[in-house]
Amino acid sequence: MGCASCKERVRIYIKELKAKRKNWRWLKSWRCLRRLLWKWNDEAYLEDILKLGNDPNSIEIKSFGNENLEKNLFFIEIHGVMGLGGYMRHTLHALFEAEKLGFVPVVYYADSCPCKEFFANDEFDNPFEYYFQQTSSLSLSDVYRSGRVFLFKPPHLYRIERELGNLNPDLPGGYCVDDAYLQKMSGIVKKYLHLNDSVGKKLDKDREELFKKVVRMDQVLGIHIRGTDFLLHWKNHPNCVLPEDYFLAIDDALARGFSYLFLATDDRRYVECFEKRYGSKVLYYQDTYRSDGVCNIAFEESRQAGDSYRKGLEVLRDMYTLAHVGGLIAGLSQVSIIARILCLSMEREYRYIKILDNGLYKKH
Repeated sequence: MGCASCKERVRIYIKELKAKRKNWRWLKSWRCLRRLLWKWNDEAYLEDILKLGNDPNSIEIKSFGNENLEKNLFFIEIHGVMGLGGYMRHTLHALFEAEKLGFVPVVYYADSCPCKEFFANDEFDNPFEYYFQQTSSLSLSDVYRSGRVFLFKPPHLYRIERELGNLNPDLPGGYCVDDAYLQKMSGIVKKYLHLNDSVGKKLDKDREELFKKVVRMDQVLGIHIRGTDFLLHWKNHPNCVLPEDYFLAIDDALARGFSYLFLATDDRRYVECFEKRYGSKVLYYQDTYRSDGVCNIAFEESRQAGDSYRKGLEVLRDMYTLAHVGGLIAGLSQVSIIARILCLSMEREYRYIKILDNGLYKKH
């Protein structure tokens, strides 16, 4: 009798906690632990638990409400410590997955995104939408009212990478690409990834101003060179390519009829180096923030409102400008890969292209 009374009191206590939402997180943790202990010898159950958020072949589905029940949503939340180019690569891979599954994609760049402006007070503030139109007619707030929401998780990238030819088994969305991959991603860009109106107009205006003395864009040779943190040798990232490695290729391209160089770089020292050699042929956005240190500028701390957004906008402007020129010389980088994808999505081809590849750094 005493035991039954004790159980009843526990049930009443739990019911009160749920009603008041008091210590609800602790209660959920306790219930989870209790179930885990109860199922300790159930191998199938333990295997399913270990798969959650870790299995490339499992997709979790959630119900947040009763709306859009006729649609299968794919909630693409991208997060991690990487620049905007890396976020875009992961986004394209997730959109490729949504396309294959026939799901309706909604993209969200989480708080870890370097472009995130933390002064924003909107509950559904989404750095992806700072630059792009949402990938479907549904918004982030719609996701949290919908009944059939499938969740994209980082481990899915490994399976998607295999579907794309296993180009980067050690670092999904890495630096090994081929023509087939670029074509597939260009189709995804064409269907899903569109600049929002304000950013599209801004990039068009800036590009027209920069090239106002250029008669034809196919006279312009795009140069992308990464400095700053690329000099530090990150594992599974490209070995750096220095300016002198570019000069021979540039001289060859200039002999083929190019008249101008569009220089896209994050390193202030490289601007000086290329101007010293090529003089007035070198064009670049003079209002772009550049560094002469070894910290990725995306992660340099700033207290000025709008700086994070501006840095993202500047790298995006370089990508889209590189996609519009007549030729490209670049090292392995997310920016140059995205530029090549964007160029194909515009149904264009470079008349001259050279990718300078010093391999990937494999040591710790």
